This record gives sequence, structure tokens and C-alpha cells, in this order.
Amino acid sequence: MTLLSNIITYRQRLTLRACSHEVEAQVYDNSTMKSRLARPDITPLVQCRLRDNPESLFLSCCHISFKLLQSNNDTISHRYWMPPLFFTHNEVTTMKNLKWLPGPLGFALSATALAATGEPSNTNTSNITEVIVVTAQKREQEITDVPMAMSAYSGEFLEKIGGSELNRVAELTPGFVMQLQDRFRPGFSIRGITTDDLNPESELRVAIFQDGVAVTHANASYGELFDIDRIEVEKGPQSTLHGRSALNGGVSIFQKKPLFEQVFEVKGGLGEYGYQHVQAVANTPLSDTMAVRFGALTKEKDGFVEDSDGSGSFNAVNAEAYRLGVLWEPSDDLRFHLSATYDLDDTSGGVPFKSGTFLPLDQSTGKVIGDLDFWTPTHLETFGELPKSYFEREIRGVSGTTEYTISDRFTLTSITGYRWFESCQAGDNDGTPTNIIAYEQCASGEQLSEEVRVNFTDIGPFNGFVGVGVFDAQNDMSLDMGYDERAMSLLLTGQLQAFAPRGLTNAEINSMLGDSANSLKAFHLDRQVRHADIRTYDLFADVTSNLTDNLEIFIGGRMTWDKKEVSLQGTTPYGVSSLTGSGLLLGPTPGNQKYSDSNSSSTATGRVGLRYEITPNLNWYAVYGLGKRPEVVTVNTNGTSSLIPTEELTSMETGIKFQLLDGRVVGDSSIYYYEYENFQTLAAVEGRLVTVNAGEADSTGFEAQVNYLATDSLSLFGSYGYNKARLRTGAYKDNSFRNSPDHMFSVGASFEWPLQTGVIAFSPVYSWQSKMFFFDDNDKAILQQRTPAAFSDTKVDEFQGAFGLFSARLSYTSADEAWMVAIVGDNLTDEKYIVDAGNMGDYFGIPTFIAGSRQNVRAEFTVNF
Repeated sequence: MTLLSNIITYRQRLTLRACSHEVEAQVYDNSTMKSRLARPDITPLVQCRLRDNPESLFLSCCHISFKLLQSNNDTISHRYWMPPLFFTHNEVTTMKNLKWLPGPLGFALSATALAATGEPSNTNTSNITEVIVVTAQKREQEITDVPMAMSAYSGEFLEKIGGSELNRVAELTPGFVMQLQDRFRPGFSIRGITTDDLNPESELRVAIFQDGVAVTHANASYGELFDIDRIEVEKGPQSTLHGRSALNGGVSIFQKKPLFEQVFEVKGGLGEYGYQHVQAVANTPLSDTMAVRFGALTKEKDGFVEDSDGSGSFNAVNAEAYRLGVLWEPSDDLRFHLSATYDLDDTSGGVPFKSGTFLPLDQSTGKVIGDLDFWTPTHLETFGELPKSYFEREIRGVSGTTEYTISDRFTLTSITGYRWFESCQAGDNDGTPTNIIAYEQCASGEQLSEEVRVNFTDIGPFNGFVGVGVFDAQNDMSLDMGYDERAMSLLLTGQLQAFAPRGLTNAEINSMLGDSANSLKAFHLDRQVRHADIRTYDLFADVTSNLTDNLEIFIGGRMTWDKKEVSLQGTTPYGVSSLTGSGLLLGPTPGNQKYSDSNSSSTATGRVGLRYEITPNLNWYAVYGLGKRPEVVTVNTNGTSSLIPTEELTSMETGIKFQLLDGRVVGDSSIYYYEYENFQTLAAVEGRLVTVNAGEADSTGFEAQVNYLATDSLSLFGSYGYNKARLRTGAYKDNSFRNSPDHMFSVGASFEWPLQTGVIAFSPVYSWQSKMFFFDDNDKAILQQRTPAAFSDTKVDEFQGAFGLFSARLSYTSADEAWMVAIVGDNLTDEKYIVDAGNMGDYFGIPTFIAGSRQNVRAEFTVNF
């Protein structure tokens, strides 16, 4: 049952509880009330904030207890989370027109206070922009009370704007960039710090969480978004709260939890580029204390770059996803929630690594079959013993959260998590139809984690938590690189590059080599296999002290101990290369043997800050944070080991969070500065891509976001982010961080036109970002001078210039919300942009480019039973 749903046809007694105070009001029947207020997925709060004056009470983050008298005189009790509302003492209150406000901060609420006689009181109509409740600090808080820069989006908001992918969240969030070259290797960047390393021993710099459990490998970090409750994006060092992977922020995804009511919902869609998807969600209570929720989705979509032979496209999607939630509340003090996820991808065709140097050629006729534009058709395929281009991935995840209320002041929480994944991809990464270089890469991992913490409140002036955690993982990665030695003989000597832009077919290469082609292999394979065993222990605590009614200070820290055992084996499965007598781009380990090493380390991270309530609607905060990416040992191809030093980020941030115009405007702004030591990046050394220490870096930035409820039918939202992130030492001095535009902004709106038969809604969104590089060398010619000279990249083109994306969703929802139809358009101006550039070919002077999404439109429907 949801709050004031269709079954409510009689008067109810409403009790609002706030700390030790109690206010009673009578809620009358109101058919316009919808179930959107219900948030039974949010657990009861230990604290409720009460602002009391002679005229009114302001209740924040409290619960409503309902007693419903049914026709058979049975009484049913329900308790729900209550958003902040103003109530006059002893008023009789009717609430109506409740709706989520699109935007990063919450939803809108319209309330009308009536006098006991049923006549309007002096408060008249109060339209307030409600703020979303988040758990960034391991307790439920309004986002405007959390002393850090963050954004949060409800699942309803994402649906309203047609945001079915995580990259749409990045388009709206200041300081957050997603590099989605493909689902195998997504890149997450917060305030210029990117995480996309696939090595099994590597630590993420930006934490990804699924229902409270860390996703520690990039391959398993991007799944389907459906039946989502909310997504939280936190910025700045969050190691104290979420562990060392949150070096400069984190992204938390929360599925909807089961409800104690019957729900069955079916959604689907058809659109351009072969888009089709169907999903269904069923929710049912099994008893008064247990409920189950299950969802399933299937989605297909062609890629935006076609194969010129007509066989398909690149970066297509063929995905399935399943979600299971079980909620058990055996008593008022004990609550258990199980969340299980399963994602499956199985797609033919690879990544559209399109060459910007060589035109695509028909290998049989030598005819040019395309051009150098990154968005136009080409033909890319593997060769030799490698499988045809494909992408397969399987992800399984389970998390169990147990919450036990020990007393009014203490709550015990246990979060147990298990994740397993396997992911493989094969493709052509030289960017041409000519057989030069191709690959197959696989990654797998299994992890088990446990976190136990105690939250406390009102221990004198103190609130906070203390906890311990353990994490265990086994990660593997294999990389096969295949080559046609005849093409490589020209590439490695710089002769092939001289034939740009037409290039050569394989037959033309063999003819050019003459008899020497017979001594070279048509297919050579290098293989590397890496493994890592990781064991981590954490001890963490965070305490807030309320010095006065308006001022609080907080301090927290985390101590982490870990041990890593790593190994590397490099081989040449079909013998050594005829060109080198060894490997080509991936060197074999001595004797083709496996070499291992291990390392133990400890890291300490923390934060300290304060929050001052200037007025009940205006908060100021300041925070200093320390984040670290721990040192890690890595095994080299010559059998030796290297210790990559600890990366350290120190950050200072201050900001304000506000509610203005009687609650119609909700927003925040912040400024920050951070310094980075031992910044690790990639560079080509002796023809091989290796990790190098770029030294020191820093960033200065400003971020702001705001929601405005202009009228009952119109809400506006917007955000802006400025981030000047620069490397400060070494060869890359004064270069911009990769995947880090200096400027970003987004604006959007939600219009609603109520009709007698339903509601028409329109939600346009425009997002823009400034110029962005894809590598820390910023494609500078002076940093790409190589031997032989043909390897040098003298053309500065591996960046994306400033561009904007416009999307919109138009929908119609029936009056009883039983069904909905919508038209959704993405990139409606058909902006042509790239999501990655350079890649493997860049190290030989033949960079490749990966196209972003094109203009596409789809139709959607929803049916509620």
C-alpha cells in the first residue's frame, strides 16, 4: 500500500512525529493525491530536525504514522518517510498535487493548509521545492544538509527526461564526465580525475557503488539502468565515507526496494537504429513483514557507425538485465534488504576505431569504400586465429543489508556484498580494413566484502558512525594482440605511413615486399595474462559535533591495510616474431614463464570541516579532505617488478546550499582547490605503452546547480561547472587533464499540462561542454616525436571541441496513471562528436577516432496493472 493511493476513500488520522514533539492533523479524502510521496524504501531516521516557533513547526526527514480504518473496521498501521513540510499548530491539513521536481536536488510539493472549519487559513497555498534524501554520509539526510558538493537524481526524474543511460547523468552533473567508448571500458571522470584502468591490480580513482557495494573493476561498472530509486554523485575526496577507491568522488546507484503493495508494470520502446526494449517489474507482499520485487529487461540497438559491407554496425547493444529485491521487517527494530542484479551482454561487431589517416579500402579490388570522417561507414574485422569482433559480458551481484535499531541512539548496520563478472571483447584496433593489428581482451573478477558499522546520535552533542570492513578479490586479465607481420614490417619502419591517405591493401603490401613476404608470418600473436589477489581491511569513523544550534563540526578518518599478490605471464603462442625474434608490441616474459610478486601497504585518509546554518534555508560549509590511491606493485615483461607510488590528493572546498522564495528555489554552489602528487598516466616507452609518473597536478573549480518551481506546471533546472585541472611538473607541465573540459553547463525544464483525461508533459534538456583532450599529452606535437619519424604525430586533432547536445521527451499519462506513451529524442541537432581519440594507432602516427551517438528518436510506453 502506498500513501494516499486509490484505496483511500475515508478519513484517516494523521500523526506527525518530530523528536519529542507531536502534532496532529486530519487528512481528508483527495483523489488527486498520488503514490509518489511514498518512500518506504527509506529506513526510519534516528534524528528528526524540529524548528519550533509560536506560529508553526517545520518538520524535516520524519515519518508519518497512518492508521487506516477499513470498511470491516480493521485497522491497518503504516509508517512512511515524510518530506519537510510547514504546519501551523493544530491545523487541519490537506495535501495535494505532489510531484517530483526534475533536477539534481529533489521534487516539488504543493500543499494547501485549511483551517479546522475547512476554510483556507492564512498560510494559503505553499508550493515548495522538495529536496531529495541521500545517504552519502551513511545516514539519511536532505541533500541540502550534506556538507559536500553532490548531485542526486531520482529514477522518476531520469525517466522524465528520457535518461536511460548513465552518460545522461554525466551530461547534467557539473564536474562529471563519462567517456563511453564502449561498455567494455567505460571511463568515469570527476573534477578531471579519470578511472578506466583495466589492470587487475589497479585501484579505481572514482568509486562506483551498486546498492552500497563497491564495484572495483572498470569492466563491471557500466550496467543497465532500470527500476532505479536514485543515483548519487559525490565529488571531492570521499575515502573516509566510501573507501580508498573514492579518491576524488563516487557514483552510487540504488535500485528500488520492495513495497508492501501489489505492483505490476510493463514498459517498452521502439526506435531508430533498430532500438527495441521491453521491461517488466512485479512487486508483491508475501506477508505483513516481507515483500519481493523482481524486474527483467531486454534491449537491442544498432551502433551509430555502420559496417560498409552491410553486415551490421559497431558498438551495437544486445543486453539483458534482471533485478531482485527482498525486504523483510520482522519487527520495528530489525530490517533486512537483499538486492540481486544480473547483467548480460552479447553483441557482434566491435568498437568503431576508425582511422583518421588511411581511407577504408576494399581488400579485393583496392577500391576506396569510404572517407576519413569518424562517423561514416567503414569495415573493421579481426583476422588470423582471433575470433570475429564481438563483446560478451556477464555480471552477477548480490548485496544484503541488515539494520538493527539497538536503541533510539544506536543503530547497527551490516552490508555483505558479492560480485562476479566475466567480460571479453575482440576487434580491429588499427582502424582500417587492412589486416595490421587486431586484439581480443578478457577480464574477470570475483569479490566478497563485508562492512559493519554502528551509527550513533545524540550522544551529548555528537552524531556519527564507526565501522570496520574487509574486502577480498581475485581479478584476471588476458590480452591477445594479433598482427600480420608483412603489414607490420612496413608500419614499424614507417613506410606504410607514407602511403596516406589511401593506404595499401594486404595484397598490395605483399606485392611491395616481394619474396621477403614469404619469410614473414600472416599471423603472429602476443599474449599477456595478469592476475591479482587482493585482501583489504578497513577501520573508519566519522563524528559530527553540534557546537550550537546553528554550527556543527565534523571529522572523520579511514585506515586501510591491504596485501596484493600479482603475477604476469607473457607468451608468443605461435612462436616468436620473424621481425623481432621475440614479441612485437607485448613482450614475452623470460622463458614464457609466470613471474609473481606481492606487496603490503597501509594508507590513512580523512576529512575535517564545518557546517553553519545561517538561516533555516541557507547553509554554509567548508571541508578539507585527503584521498589516496595506494601504492601497487606491478610485474614487468622482463620479470622484474616496479612499485607504483601512492597517489595523494588534498582538497579544500567551501560552498552554500539554499532554499529561497518560500521553498520554490533549491540549489547550491561550491568552489574548490586540490593538489595531486604522483599523478600516474600512460606514455609510449620504447614502443610500448607503460605507466609513468607525471608528478604534480592541481585544479581550481566552481560548481553550481539550481531547481526552480516556477509554477505548478513548470519547473526549471540548470547546472554549471568550471574545472581548471592542470599538470604542473615534467614533460606534461601546464597540460589539461584528459576527459576534463574547463566548462560544462546544462539547462532543462519540465512542463505539465493537466487535461481532464490525463497529463501532457514535455521535458527538454540541453547540455554543453568546452574543448576536451583524450590524453594527458594534449596531442602536442613536441610530445609525440618518435623514432622512426613516421611514428610522430604532427597533427593536433585528438580532442573534442566545444559542443552541445539537445534532447527532449514528450509524454501523455492517463488520469489514473494506468498507462503512458512518450516520444524521446536524443542529440536532436545531430551533433557529430567523438568520445575517444588516439588509441593504439596513435603510437605509430595513425590515430583512430570513436564516434559518439547520433540523432535518434524512439517511442516508449508504460502500462501499470
